[in-house]
Amino acid sequence: MKIKVIMDSGKEYVIDKLDEFEFDRFIGSFFNENKLPMGQTAKVLKNTLLYLGDKKSILINPSHVSSIEVLEG
Repeated sequence: MKIKVIMDSGKEYVIDKLDEFEFDRFIGSFFNENKLPMGQTAKVLKNTLLYLGDKKSILINPSHVSSIEVLEG
């Protein structure tokens, strides 16, 4: 599957060759789970730099991702 990550600045990045497992892991890497006082958890976007894709040549901050689009199934 091929996906396009669009940043809030308008910059677009295309990532090739992700299967469903890798896609779920990729999206999951954007979030942290915070424990709430009542024992519940809340997912929040990470405010740190993460590598985008296999080549590890692009770093993004997930809190600045505007949208993610699947280009191929």
